[in-house]
Amino acid sequence: MNAQILEWADIPFVLAVCEEGSLSGAARKLGVNHSTVFRRIESVEARVGVKLFERLSHGYVMTVAGEHFFRNALILRDGLNGIQRELGGRDLRLEGPLRVTTTDSLLHRLSSVVAEFQQAYPEIELDLICDSRPLDLMQRDADVALRPTSHPPEHWLGRNLFPIAYATFAHRNYLEVIGELPAARHRWVTLSDTLQKTAMSRLTDLQKEREAPVTTTNTLMSVFNLVCSGLGLAVMPCYVSAFCADLVRLETASADYNSDLWLLAHPDMRRNAKVHAFFEFASTRIRASKADFI
Repeated sequence: MNAQILEWADIPFVLAVCEEGSLSGAARKLGVNHSTVFRRIESVEARVGVKLFERLSHGYVMTVAGEHFFRNALILRDGLNGIQRELGGRDLRLEGPLRVTTTDSLLHRLSSVVAEFQQAYPEIELDLICDSRPLDLMQRDADVALRPTSHPPEHWLGRNLFPIAYATFAHRNYLEVIGELPAARHRWVTLSDTLQKTAMSRLTDLQKEREAPVTTTNTLMSVFNLVCSGLGLAVMPCYVSAFCADLVRLETASADYNSDLWLLAHPDMRRNAKVHAFFEFASTRIRASKADFI
């Protein structure tokens, strides 16, 4: 391939299709339109003079040339990300962007902490990402992560703030109307988790009757909202009880199912002033609310 006919801006588009296996998946990953990805891939293939993908009914599959592009583009991307992390890690300014990722429910509970930090450091431009998908600080998905996990990646900097306990909850109205139903007829609300990886899913499976009806959704706040509407029972982190006075805690799970609340950052960011400021500020404020999480 002639490197002069490729542009740096081409690489994320080709990589996204390689990793996602479809135009639609790549478009979601990049935050662009499906047609934009299509046009960029067509343009790259025309300029390099080879097909990078076979267009099949189930998606885009890399050709031999595509696999070659993929291997080398990963090296380029990793090298560029390494440069960005190293330079970003030396940033001593308390200004500019700071990308923080957390879950929707944690941000709901800790929004006052975020607001206080922003007020204390008005020159820092917070970019908050609410997402429960596995994150990749290596690829600069974020500078800081505030996440519940029992197994944080070993190579990341981290602070274990405290455990997060889980319990079974229902709304008071639900219990008053149909609380006396047989256990097999109680509806459960849970996360969409076919692999049963989350504590919520595993605990729900242990507690509900096999034939009990189930409603699934893809975010914890959606589970919470459905339970508060009186739909049924749900296993949720104990801190959600602070969101609604009419939630009734029915059963607290064994501590064996606890997660830990972690603040995480890439090791290259250890000297970054914005990351250090957020770690120190958030750790102090969040630890003061420990009682709500257990």
